[in-house]
Amino acid sequence: MSKSKNAFTIAELLVSIAVLAVLLLLVSQLFSSAASVTTSGNKRMTAEAQLRPLFDRMAVDFSQMIKRTDVDYYLKSPSNTQTGNDQFAFYSTVSGYYPSSGSQSSISLVGYRINSTPSSTSFNKLERISKGLVWNGVSTTDTPVVFLPLTIASTWPSAASGGVDSDYEMIAPYVFRFEYYYLLKNGSFSVTPWDSSSGHTTVGGMQDVAAISIAIAAIDPKSRVLISDSLLTTLAGRLNDFSTSMTPGDLLTQWQGALDGTTDMARPSIQSVRFYERSFYLLPK
Repeated sequence: MSKSKNAFTIAELLVSIAVLAVLLLLVSQLFSSAASVTTSGNKRMTAEAQLRPLFDRMAVDFSQMIKRTDVDYYLKSPSNTQTGNDQFAFYSTVSGYYPSSGSQSSISLVGYRINSTPSSTSFNKLERISKGLVWNGVSTTDTPVVFLPLTIASTWPSAASGGVDSDYEMIAPYVFRFEYYYLLKNGSFSVTPWDSSSGHTTVGGMQDVAAISIAIAAIDPKSRVLISDSLLTTLAGRLNDFSTSMTPGDLLTQWQGALDGTTDMARPSIQSVRFYERSFYLLPK
């Protein structure tokens, strides 16, 4: 009596191997997609973790802004249009870095800027100044708060430029684009910190400004090392300034369009850029 012999043919083995290869490919793609989503999520969380303290700090600075008609504000205005990255400085009752001698006052000069000095370790990074001021008349070397017609720019030039000042510190190393504009009390958005329709022509102690809106572009730490400072400067230059023709949301929409249209930089770095916008309401006098 003969025994039947059952076995796979070569064709069946080849088909099995092909099916197994396809399954392995599909599983590897699923893992790769999951890893990409996780990495992207981690990068976003890292960027937001960096920015949360920044927005908290700004909220405190703005809430304690000195609003008086006899003091100066270094702000964007028709005579100071500030193309590209913006900069501002004002007096606030927050603590600052005080000189080693002299009686400390309760007022500091506060300001924000993107460092524009290529040789600086803070180049293309957001800095904050908090210069603690002394009381008037207690020091012959340290300057107290100055009143108009004396200005912030003439008294502390670095607060209105890219100049060096030891009281500047890096507050957001991954922010490379900084833009702001005003929400006036009449409900309109403006690049002028006063209501021209009411006949006003000066800041006047921020009498017409309800809030200052801040827009920033940031890149996470891991992606930051993949793009050079020169390319980051180029990218920042492609992000539009705010204009009064824009409606809410237009600025970041245009920024995203410029980002999507960038083809001369590494896509992993470009895809890691995040945009954020916050409005900080000013407390009444």
